[in-house]
Amino acid sequence: MIRRFLFLVLLALTAVPLASCTPATTVPIGTVDFNRPGAKRQQTLLVFLPGIRDSATVFADKGFVAAVRGSGVQADMIGVEAHLDYYLKKEFLPRLKQDVIDPARRHGYRNIWLVGISLGGFGAIWYDIEHPGEVTGVVALAPYLGEPEVVGEVAAAGGISSWQPPENIGNDDQRKIWQGLKSYENWEKTLHRLYLGYGMQDKFAPACAMLAALLPRAQVFTASGGHDWASWRPMWDAILKSALLPLTSPENGGSGGEEGHGAACTAQ
Repeated sequence: MIRRFLFLVLLALTAVPLASCTPATTVPIGTVDFNRPGAKRQQTLLVFLPGIRDSATVFADKGFVAAVRGSGVQADMIGVEAHLDYYLKKEFLPRLKQDVIDPARRHGYRNIWLVGISLGGFGAIWYDIEHPGEVTGVVALAPYLGEPEVVGEVAAAGGISSWQPPENIGNDDQRKIWQGLKSYENWEKTLHRLYLGYGMQDKFAPACAMLAALLPRAQVFTASGGHDWASWRPMWDAILKSALLPLTSPENGGSGGEEGHGAACTAQ
């Protein structure tokens, strides 16, 4: 169902040929442990999902892991080697569930957050739509949400709330994604659990803005910039500093944090 959609992701995000940018898939999916040896296990787990050209280690390389440690957020962290081929082969959802989310639950994690960038942002949202209630929440930075044609169609209808998918949607991957996004109209699904960030000059900004319209304003972060780490890192710092994520202490058991505003970029 989703294969054509993901080929469009490839075309939108990179000019590199598919064969040269995607290693083979494995069972179980590969992961990178970002936790310090011997550290006490926390009740919260952050699961990082990389973009189309990156491996999971990029979250350490670009300072995301260090930012968590410096923020006071009490959480364990892993990265998932969820490259494009997992999506193209329809293996992303089952591998993430069976190899990462389910084992994390068995190991006693009370709060599991998906943190995805670009393709990983799409993957985090996709997992939350397809497996509602399985993760505590999602942070999606600059997620790819579809072709300009379909994005324009939704915009012309007045946004996600006004847009209606066709009755015979069939295998229309593009519109099925937007149909799934309509579930976020219910704030019970988003309040204190879906956080969105994107650069105002990002080519995906128009689509992200329509998703942002469904969310509590304090859960949307924007910055001047495009589809790059120079935009994403300040947004991540702002999300951590805002105290919006219910992660600041192991005692709170996942209750919502106080609302605030990001320091390095703008909380809408």
